[in-house]
Amino acid sequence: MDIGRTDGVGGPGRIDGPNKITRVTPSVVPSGAASADKVDLTQKASMVSKAMSLPAARAERVAEIKHLIESGEFETNTRLEWAINRFLIENSDR
Repeated sequence: MDIGRTDGVGGPGRIDGPNKITRVTPSVVPSGAASADKVDLTQKASMVSKAMSLPAARAERVAEIKHLIESGEFETNTRLEWAINRFLIENSDR
């Protein structure tokens, strides 16, 4: 155990000694090519990113509707009729 270090007590050392770290060199970019970082997002990550950028007013509306659903006030006859009609329209050609 090494207690002589200033960053705390270390555990037992490796039998084969410390790992050697080699410096990584950046890959060579051909002349004329743009060297820019690129990130590919999955469809789910893209949807989450879009959802996180929605304005706060939308979050307030979601909280309001969630409260109405939990209290049983959201399911009115008009809403249920609309949902049933929409379901029948969407599934009529199946």
